Amino acid sequence: MKRDASASRKTRWSRRRLALKTLQWCNPIAWWLALRRSMTGGSVTLLLIGIVSLNIVWGYPWMGMFASCVAMFVVGWIINRLMSPRLKVALDVPLAVRAGESFVARISLIHEGRLPAMSLCAGLDHSRRKHGRRDIEMPLDASAMQWVPDIAPGATTTIEQSLTFLRRGVHEMPPVRIESLFPFHLFRSTQWLDSGESMVITPRRLDWDSEMAWQMIHASLRGLAVGLSQGDHQHYVGSLEYRAGMPVRRWDFASWARLGRPILREFNSAAKQTVTVFIDTTPVESDAAVTPMSRWRRYADDEDASLERLLSIASAGLETLVGANVQVRLVVPWQAPSVIQSQERNGKLRSVLCEGASDPTPLLMALAEAEPVDADTAQEVLHAMPQAGGTFHGVVFSRREREAADLSHLPDLMWLNINEDSRDSFGNTAVSSIDNDATKVLA
Repeated sequence: MKRDASASRKTRWSRRRLALKTLQWCNPIAWWLALRRSMTGGSVTLLLIGIVSLNIVWGYPWMGMFASCVAMFVVGWIINRLMSPRLKVALDVPLAVRAGESFVARISLIHEGRLPAMSLCAGLDHSRRKHGRRDIEMPLDASAMQWVPDIAPGATTTIEQSLTFLRRGVHEMPPVRIESLFPFHLFRSTQWLDSGESMVITPRRLDWDSEMAWQMIHASLRGLAVGLSQGDHQHYVGSLEYRAGMPVRRWDFASWARLGRPILREFNSAAKQTVTVFIDTTPVESDAAVTPMSRWRRYADDEDASLERLLSIASAGLETLVGANVQVRLVVPWQAPSVIQSQERNGKLRSVLCEGASDPTPLLMALAEAEPVDADTAQEVLHAMPQAGGTFHGVVFSRREREAADLSHLPDLMWLNINEDSRDSFGNTAVSSIDNDATKVLA
C-alpha cells in the first residue's frame, strides 16, 4: 500500500511539472520578453523597415519589401535559437592572489554541440555575481566582450581577461557570459555559464614606505633569523678528521695546525629551526585613532582597516622569515581555506607549516579568511603555543600591548605591536621601540 501511495504521488508531481512546463512554453508573454531581450540593432532596423513598407500614408503597401523583412526576421530568429552553442567553461586561475593586484584568468570554451558555434562574444560578467559585486574591479579594455569567430564541434578556444579582487577572502569567480550573434547580428542569444572556480585572495601587499612600524619589525625578524642560523654552531660535541665527501660546516684550524691533517668540528643541533607564529587579531578600542586613514585605503564601509593593516604587516613578516631560511609554523584559530594541504590539527586549532626558503603562499592563504578573535581565544592559543622538547621560538603579531596578555609561561616570546607609537628621533629617521629585542629572545 505504501509503495502504491508513493507511486501515485510521484505520478501526480510529474503531471504537475509537465503542465507547468507546457504553460511556460505556451506563454505568449514569455515569448515576447525572450524576443525583446534577443533583439539587436539589426533586427530593430529590419522591423522598422517592415513597418515603413506597409506605406500606411499612401495606402499602397510594398508587399515584396514587407514579405522579405518578415521572412528575414522570423527565419533569423529561428536560426539564432537553433544555432545557440552548447559550451562548457573551464577557468585557469592562480592558486592565490593578493588583494588589489590584477591577474589574468584564462577562459577555455569547450564546444559540446553537433553544429558549429559562430559569431560569439564571450567574457567574464562580474555584474552577475550573487555576492560581492563591488569586490571585483575590471579595466575597461578587459571588461569588454571578446570576439570569437567560430568554434568547431568538439574544439576548444581560449581567451584571457584580467581582473582584480579588492577584498581578501575566498571568492567565487564570476560566470562567463556568452552571446551568439548568428546570423548577420540580427538576434542575440545569451547564456551565463558558471565554472565553479574559487579564488583565494590574501591580504594586501604592505606599503613599505609609509609604514614606519614595519621597519623596526623587519629589523627584529631579520635579527631573529640571523640568530637562529648562528645558533646551529653553539652545540659543539667534538672534532673529526676530514674525509672526501663529508659535509663541511666549520673547520677546526687549531687541531689542523697541530695534527697536520684537516679536522672538522661536529655539532648536534639541527640545521633548521622552527618559529611558531600567531597573529593576534583581538581588537582594541584605539584602533581607529592609531590607523591613519590617509595611508590605508578603506574599500568598503564594513571593512576593518586596522585588521587589514595587521594582516598585511604579518604577511610581510612571514615572507621575511621564510625568505631567511627559517621554518615557520603559523597557528590558525579561524577557518583556513580547504585548498591548503600542509595543515596540522591540535584540538580546535590548525597550524600551517612552511619550510624555510620555500614558497610562503600557504601561509598567506591561511590569512585569507582571518577574522577578529576574542581575548579568551587568543589566550588559549598562547597557552597552546609551547611545544614539548627543544628550544621554543615564538612570534606574535598583535594590535594589543604585551601587558594585555598573560605571558608568564612564555618569557622569551617576541611580541610585535603594530600600533606602537613611541618613536625616538635618531638623526632624521623615526625609530619605533618594540617590546622584545631579537637579542633578548635568543638569550
